[in-house]
Formats: sequence, C-alpha cells, structure tokens
Amino acid sequence: MSRLLLCALALLLGACASTRERSLYAQLGGRAGIERLVMIAVEKVHDDPRIGELFAQTDLEYLRERLVEQVCQLADGPCEYTGLSMPDTHSGMNLSEREFNWFVEDFEAAMREAGLPLAAQNRLLARLARLRGEIIRQ
Repeated sequence: MSRLLLCALALLLGACASTRERSLYAQLGGRAGIERLVMIAVEKVHDDPRIGELFAQTDLEYLRERLVEQVCQLADGPCEYTGLSMPDTHSGMNLSEREFNWFVEDFEAAMREAGLPLAAQNRLLARLARLRGEIIRQ
C-alpha cells in the first residue's frame, strides 16, 4: 500500500513540476484581450481631465495600434512593436512624474474594467514600469 502511495505522490509532484505558468499574453486574453484593454485605456486617458489635453492632437487610431503592438510584445506575444522608441515618441513633451502616474492610474482602471486577473495586471505593470525612465522628462 505504501508503494502505491509513493507512486501516486511521485506522479503528482511530477505533474506540478511540469506545469508551466500561463504566458502573460494568454493571461491578457491574447490579441483580442489586448485590443479590448487598449481600447478602454485610450478612451480613459483621452477623457481624463488631468492628462486628456496631452492626447488632443494625437491620432488615436495610430496610438491604439502601436499600443496594442507594444503591450503584445511586452507580454511575449507574437507581435512586433513598429512605433518610435519611447524617448523619440515623448521627445519635447517634458512629461512629469505626476502625468506619468495619472496615465498609469487610468491604465490600471482599464485593466480592472477589462476584467484582467490581478496577477496579470501586476505582471504587465512591472514590464511597463521599465519604460518609465524613457518617457518622463523627454
């Protein structure tokens, strides 16, 4: 009986060891989920009275397309970001830390509205946070 128990335990532990965490891309719902998230996020930042004016002259369709590519690529999806580098994109804007944080607040609200799991939200925010220095005060 103990031999059977040991075999069952070994099988369970082997299954746990081989189970991989779902990719961030999958956790975000693939391309469709990322497109939905970006649609909500762009609407939120555009309508935000604190930072909306920063997007007043922006081609919102172009912004959506590039942001989908960027989030998809950051999430290890099958996309390639084709836009300008973050320093080039934000050059001359001299964005403050406060403005950057307001954007992040809107993006977090968009993730909640899109129904993304908290773990996926945190993973994506950690990857987006790496871009902070390339955006602020450019």
